Amino acid sequence: MQTLHLPTVDSTQSYIKNHFQDLRSPILVSTSKQDAGHGRRGSQWRHLENALAFSFTLEPNQTLTLTPLEIGCFLAKYFSPHLLLKWPNDLINTKGEKVGGIICQLVEGTIVAGVGINLYVTEEERREFNFPYPVGGIFEEKQEWQSDFASTLPCEIYKSLLTKRMDEKIIQEEFKKYCFHLDQQVTITDHQNSSQGKFIGISTFGEALLETEGAIQKVLTGSLRPS
Repeated sequence: MQTLHLPTVDSTQSYIKNHFQDLRSPILVSTSKQDAGHGRRGSQWRHLENALAFSFTLEPNQTLTLTPLEIGCFLAKYFSPHLLLKWPNDLINTKGEKVGGIICQLVEGTIVAGVGINLYVTEEERREFNFPYPVGGIFEEKQEWQSDFASTLPCEIYKSLLTKRMDEKIIQEEFKKYCFHLDQQVTITDHQNSSQGKFIGISTFGEALLETEGAIQKVLTGSLRPS
């Protein structure tokens, strides 16, 4: 496993993509300061002081579309009981605040996954950035992390992930275990399309399963919010 820690970078995921031919897979790139991290649909992800930002290569899951959900399930289990999941790729704490996310891209048959996780958010950061949605950290109080946690913790996570891959059945079971909105009424919006129902889990392809009047609807993508 090749690891690279950068004091600062625009995006760890972009770094791997831009240097893909020169890097030896499996590769992990982490940083202490990410200036241009991004989320779904091109949204910006701010790098806070007590946060992790890292990207890595990964062989796709046997079911390609399950790969981001597999990573989410692994992270939720790794940080249990402090970390939960919001479909399709958000990481949230037990209060339902967003603490991070996962972005996966396919590059020459290899997944390049980007992960951002807030471990702790200060009140000063909340006031300064005035987030448009609830943002928090995995932990409610600052922990005594090692001074090099931004490089050591991603490395520990990645090493463990490489040895604990999941098949589709386990991913479905683990996602239900850590899903914040399980059995709740939700609305999933994708551009002009909107679907509503009780969130009951994910399909073997990672689609959201919504139950409405006894019928099951599968939703491939979109933004989820409680109804």
